[in-house]
Amino acid sequence: MQVALFDSAEDHVRKTNLKKLEDKRVAFAQKLESQGFAPEDMLFSQNENGGFTAVCRHNGRNWLIIGPGFGTDEDFNLVDAGALEYRVQEVFNKAEGMGGIFGFGKKAEVGADFIITLPGGGEAKLSFVSGRNSWLRSNLKKNPLLKTRRRRGDANIVWDFRPLDRTELQAAMRAAQAYFPPQE
Repeated sequence: MQVALFDSAEDHVRKTNLKKLEDKRVAFAQKLESQGFAPEDMLFSQNENGGFTAVCRHNGRNWLIIGPGFGTDEDFNLVDAGALEYRVQEVFNKAEGMGGIFGFGKKAEVGADFIITLPGGGEAKLSFVSGRNSWLRSNLKKNPLLKTRRRRGDANIVWDFRPLDRTELQAAMRAAQAYFPPQE
């Protein structure tokens, strides 16, 4: 009996979840297109649950898009964030053990969490922390979220994000300043 290399129950579930996620993304992109929602620039940050939070400006207002975590029943959400009430929480966690080399210890984490107060209560977070998450800055033409055509294969939008290491951290923080000016 011959068994395919990537033909397991876990892989079947993973592919089914990816298909559901892409179906949700395409439906969300089509809904935004029908509403004329087309921001020129969008800044994304991946969350701990595999989803993402993105910030953009459209028609003079700030908007957040919160993407579902992988394998969850959540949907994509568009939130009118108005004037962006936020606080900044700086992050610095020292490396432990061998700093994550060969799986020993933990890598250092440096950066900031932008914690946004949502209208009606609740919070959303954009994290730009090296060693923890990934990010993407995208213009309208290349925005993987807003394309209404289905992506080929088993696609997930967060696979377009770049890992946030120390060399990328400065670029991410400069991009964030466009939305989050320094507070007094």
